[in-house]
Amino acid sequence: MTKQSSPAGLLRCARSDGEATAGGLMINRRQKSILILALFAGEIMMKSGAEIYRVEDTVTRICRACKIPYVECFATITGIFLSIDSGEQDGNMHTFIKRIRGIAIDLSKISKINEFSRVFTSTDLTIEAGFQLLREIEREKPYSLRLNLFGCLLIGASLCPCFGGGLRDSVFSAVITGLAYLASVCIGKLQLNSFIRVFLSCAACTLLSVVCLETGLTLTLSPVIIATITLFLPGVAITNAARDMLSGDMLSGTARMAEAFIAAIAIAGGVGIVLKIWSLARGALPTDAVIRYPMYLFFLFAFLTTLGFCVQFHVPKKHMVFTSLIGACGFCVYEYALLHQQGAILGSLLGSGVVAVLAEFASRAGKDATTLFIIPGIIPLVPGTGMYATMFYVLQNDFSNAAATGSKTFIIAGSIAVSLVIVASFARILVASSRKAGEALAALAAARAARIKKSGGAADGDPGDDGADSPPPDETNPPG
Repeated sequence: MTKQSSPAGLLRCARSDGEATAGGLMINRRQKSILILALFAGEIMMKSGAEIYRVEDTVTRICRACKIPYVECFATITGIFLSIDSGEQDGNMHTFIKRIRGIAIDLSKISKINEFSRVFTSTDLTIEAGFQLLREIEREKPYSLRLNLFGCLLIGASLCPCFGGGLRDSVFSAVITGLAYLASVCIGKLQLNSFIRVFLSCAACTLLSVVCLETGLTLTLSPVIIATITLFLPGVAITNAARDMLSGDMLSGTARMAEAFIAAIAIAGGVGIVLKIWSLARGALPTDAVIRYPMYLFFLFAFLTTLGFCVQFHVPKKHMVFTSLIGACGFCVYEYALLHQQGAILGSLLGSGVVAVLAEFASRAGKDATTLFIIPGIIPLVPGTGMYATMFYVLQNDFSNAAATGSKTFIIAGSIAVSLVIVASFARILVASSRKAGEALAALAAARAARIKKSGGAADGDPGDDGADSPPPDETNPPG
């Protein structure tokens, strides 16, 4: 593996090919500069929760924009492997490995890296200027603690009625979600791993929900618990894992699935232990009456929920409203399917399909990554109820229903991923076909213009040769 040179020496390399051909050493240093720049961009994207294919595509585009024909990039959720070659017979190959640690979803950084890649590949931006832009993106702070807390309050208040809770339950669900978020932030500052953080946070959510029920502050238990623990559900990890597997990235998909499985165990452990102790003291877990709301209220609840997750995932403010509308439309399709007895699996498939289609249109209109619209938009469809019901049946020693509910939950998560992959595949096919058709039409137009110019020039050239370029007649000596 090639050792990384000092950034001070690398940044003096320019992007132009004229400077790169000054000698073999200059080419070598230039390649290293481009490699480090591309890896830096890929590292920011991976740490921000971008998809594997997006990271590999961005890194490859940056390298090829600098006239490097041989580029190989292999990315996982724990590292990026990149090799570049000048293409010459005696040229050297440079391979770097970048370890990735600490992934947190930050869709604003993904959007800015996407814009940086577009600018870098289409303009004469130098490598030094590119490093400066990437450093500014890396140093960008997420939304403030106060705004994130407001987003948590929206999530808790709007998700509870989606799962059948009452309006009074929604108020205390919002309070519990906000307290759980603050507890999670405090636990994170202790440098504990994510398993302990999620376990303790979900245990706190369940304990506060039980206390509110026992004191008469709330009327239901399950909707409050589900709404409060949704903040920690690995819905994004499960969906991205299935998307990676269906896209052929089996290694990354397996790693993401293992990450989601560990998070699910932490949630089940935190909730299950508190409920088990409470059931032993109380005798039996209560069953809650589910409240059904009109469809327009479901639309409002889903809109507010998606808006809250837009804040949590640091979606750019210009996209928040449209992303929330996308999430609300997908959830209403899901509820419509349930209302007409079509089942949660078909409802999730159709709802996520609507989210994916609208996200593709929003991505083309806003010239931004589809991830910004898909990740917050599918959160209301994540099967949190199924995860909770599976754990509930385990606590009741009803293992047959637990296995059936767990399998159904996994199938629902898979149906969401399948729908997203199908829509994305058709979108790529349509975009590629339209691009090829546009190039073909442009080539035909250019050929036609060349023929017209050639035929018109030949027709207009003879009169000009006869009269326009001939000298004026001598009036003093007229002919004859």
